[in-house]
Amino acid sequence: MLTLAKNALTIELDKAATFHYVWLRDNCPCAKCVHPDTKERILVTHTIADDIAPESAELRDNELLVNWNQAQHQSRYSIDWLAAHNYSDHAFESDSAIGSSVLWGKELQDHIPTFSYQDLRNDDLVLLEWCEALRDYGLSIIRGAPLEEGEIERFAEHVAVVRETIYDRLHNVRATPGEYNAYNVASTTLELKPHTDMPNYNNPPGVQMFHFLVNESEGGHSTAVDGFNVAKQLLEQDPDAYRVLSQTPVHFKMFSARGDIESRNPLLTLDTDQRLKVFRYSNQLAQPANLSIDDMEAFYSAYRKLGRLVEAPENMVEFRLNTGDMMATNNLRVMHGRKAFDPSTGDRHLQLSYMDMDDVLSRIRMIRKAL
Repeated sequence: MLTLAKNALTIELDKAATFHYVWLRDNCPCAKCVHPDTKERILVTHTIADDIAPESAELRDNELLVNWNQAQHQSRYSIDWLAAHNYSDHAFESDSAIGSSVLWGKELQDHIPTFSYQDLRNDDLVLLEWCEALRDYGLSIIRGAPLEEGEIERFAEHVAVVRETIYDRLHNVRATPGEYNAYNVASTTLELKPHTDMPNYNNPPGVQMFHFLVNESEGGHSTAVDGFNVAKQLLEQDPDAYRVLSQTPVHFKMFSARGDIESRNPLLTLDTDQRLKVFRYSNQLAQPANLSIDDMEAFYSAYRKLGRLVEAPENMVEFRLNTGDMMATNNLRVMHGRKAFDPSTGDRHLQLSYMDMDDVLSRIRMIRKAL
C-alpha cells in the first residue's frame, strides 16, 4: 500500500511508515547521487528544490520507485533499506558498535573485565569482547603482556591508532630509587587521586592505557571510579548542583617541553538529548576558578559534592597491577588513580599511551563486518 500526501508518502512495512519527500530525495542511492566506489554522497542537499515531490511513485518487486519533479530524476529504494531507516516512530539506530553503559561502583571489585594479552592479539572474537567491555564498563585489565619497551604502543596500533598528546606517543612514568624525578603528581610517591587524563584538551583522548614493565614497590594499588555513576548520584541527590557542573566552564592547563595546552569546559558535558557524554575531572590540573561573584559559591558547593562522591568508598574499586599487566579506561567516563607507595622497596616503571574511543568503536564495526 502506498499513499502520497503533500510533503510525504506512506507505505506499509510492519506498520505504516511515513517518509518526507525531501528526505527520500536526499537519500537517493543511485550512482548520480552516491559515488559507486567511495560510497560518499555526490548530491548536494541544498540543491534539492523546495517543492520537491514525486511525479509518480509505485511499489514494484520489493522496491519503491519514485520519479521526481526535478531534473527527471528517478530513485529506487529497497523495502528492506526503508524498514531499516524508518524514522516514523523514533530515530532509527543502525550502528553495530552502539552498546549501553553499565554503571558500577565497589560491587565491580571482583568482576572487572579481565583479558589475556595473547588472546587479544591472536583472536579477534576476544578482541571484540574487550572493545565492547571498554565501551560498556569503561574499564578493563589485561594480564601477561610482554615485558618489552613500547608494547603498549604496539597494542594500541593492533586495536586502532595511537592518539598523540604533548606527552608523546609513548610516555614513561618512573619512580626508581636514585632516579626519582617528579614532574607531575603521577611521578611522585603521593596518592594520585581519581582523575581523567588530559582534561586540558577540548577533545581529550578517549582511551587511556598503561603497561607495567616493572612493579615491585610496596603499595601503589590502582583505583578506578565510574564518573557516569557518580554523576547520576549527584543528579538524583542535587539536580541544581548537576546543572551547575554541566553549565560552568572549568579551566584546566598542562604543559611540557612540547606544548602548553589549556581549555575551559564543564566537568559534565551533555549531548543534545541532555545525556552525559563526557565526564572530565582532575583536581591536580584545575586552575583558579574565574567566575562571577554570583556564581562562585554555587560552583564550589556543587564541585565539592561531586568530589565527595568521587572518593566515596562505595564508588571506588581498588586492585593490584603487577609486572606485565595493562589497564585501559574510557577516559571520557572513568577516573583512574593509585594509592601512595614506597619507591625504596622496588622499581616501578609504566608506559602510557592513548587512543580515541571512536577508533575502538570502529574496531567493533570492522570485526563484526568480518564475521
